[in-house]
Amino acid sequence: MALGWISYVEALKTVPVAVLGVLYMTYPVFTLMVAWLCFRDRPAGRSMLAAALILTAAIITMSPASVSPEILPAMLLSLAAPLSFGAAINILTNKLIHVPPISRIACVSTGAALGLAPLILTQDFPALISVAVVNWWLIVGLSLATALIPQLLYSIHAPRIGAARTAMAGSVELPMMFVIGWVGFGEAIGSAHILAAVLVLTAIVVTPARRHAPPPRNGAARSNARTRKI
Repeated sequence: MALGWISYVEALKTVPVAVLGVLYMTYPVFTLMVAWLCFRDRPAGRSMLAAALILTAAIITMSPASVSPEILPAMLLSLAAPLSFGAAINILTNKLIHVPPISRIACVSTGAALGLAPLILTQDFPALISVAVVNWWLIVGLSLATALIPQLLYSIHAPRIGAARTAMAGSVELPMMFVIGWVGFGEAIGSAHILAAVLVLTAIVVTPARRHAPPPRNGAARSNARTRKI
């Protein structure tokens, strides 16, 4: 996750934000690829169709004029972000099923913090502290509203529906970008945006869920153990 974020921020130096946002929305495709290659979870036909719909929606919203040969290397570098997110979804839904939700968040956050620590240590530390002190309420708001609460809900429900549907459901970010841009910044929503939103919603609906049984509670686990001994 740390490497994905680093590549994304580095790409922001030369690649327009809109283009990077669209490239990031390709992570459902990477999610299916990682599931297939690393976890032997062959995607269903509907999942592959949904990934194609998401990819089409991303292409529709990207203006060809915003892509130039000079920024292609940075664009390729930025693909590390959706790749890492796709891998994280698979680890969450395949390997951390029986880990408590808070512990899942702690594992991911701790690993990302350790990966980003060298960059933080090379920054102007007093300047970072002064910015944090002045904007502490913004930092707290971002931590709760965009990190802790959404991640908690995500970590609870993602293992229940599987990697494919988790990735497709997360793609609702794309139409939400359009809505926030319209409401908050007065950006116009055109026919291409509406078509892309319809494709994303269709992809979410057609993707099958692969449900996992919820982990047994401690009491149930002890009861099962006693039953096996008997």
